[in-house]
Amino acid sequence: MSYSLDHFSSLVLISGLSGAGKSSVLDLLSDLGFFRIDNLPVQLFGNFLELSRSSPERYSHTALLLDVDSDSKVRELFDTMRRVSPGKCRLEVVFADCETAKIINRYNETKRPHPGFDATRDKTLADAITRERDMLQPIRELATFVIDTTKLNIHELKRELKKFADSISPTVGRKMRVNFVSFGFKNGLPPDIDLLIDVRFLTNPYFVDALRDKTGEDEAVRKFVIEQPDAEQFIAKYGELINFLLPRYAHEGKSYLNIGVGCTGGRHRSVAIADELSRQVTFSECLVSVKHRDAAKFSSQIKE
Repeated sequence: MSYSLDHFSSLVLISGLSGAGKSSVLDLLSDLGFFRIDNLPVQLFGNFLELSRSSPERYSHTALLLDVDSDSKVRELFDTMRRVSPGKCRLEVVFADCETAKIINRYNETKRPHPGFDATRDKTLADAITRERDMLQPIRELATFVIDTTKLNIHELKRELKKFADSISPTVGRKMRVNFVSFGFKNGLPPDIDLLIDVRFLTNPYFVDALRDKTGEDEAVRKFVIEQPDAEQFIAKYGELINFLLPRYAHEGKSYLNIGVGCTGGRHRSVAIADELSRQVTFSECLVSVKHRDAAKFSSQIKE
């Protein structure tokens, strides 16, 4: 029986040494937009290839961590892979490697047992790692991407996997979400903001009778706020700062960035400035949204 991959846009098999970060590779590929399957028995790999045809949209981009812990399972994996027919999707194999000393150190730190350690055959943990390395060598030689995690932290690993994901399917990666949140300081700070902007230095539309009952989304209030000379300079300078920061946050693997813009009541100045700053974003690798938390809480009995 042969298996077709034509219903996939990208299919990634994950293997590697125990302690080298296979689970982290799966987690990070999931963060990047892949459908994840954890520890699938090799015997079910062919079944998955067949069953996935019934839900091509769900499995379009899939990362699959295989349970390969014996020579017989390695042979079974290769037997299944030989029956995969060439098509528009290439089967990618990611192999997580690591220096033996580093793996030993990781197991010592976590106090967890190595899954391949056999007291009847192994005198030391290094013996178990060596046996596993020899067993998995055929998969390593087959791999399209070998990643050595010895000197990588989790953020560096994510960057390397992002490059890999972009190379096989540029459309799969999830973009960073940048959310501007306008609010009023009198109602408290939003609990999850990363950057805080205080625009109470601007002249307050509340004290203009014709603008008091409007919000910063109203054109008259918007013009009153952003056409102030200080506002124009502030928007230009802070917009430049945001566009400097965003690619650097993305490079570090940040998935969400909440930017709080506050005035006294959260109805006029913060709303207009949040909207305007959102339009200043030029970094293409992010999704921009705006939320006005307190704009509807205004009461003319309480001064802004």
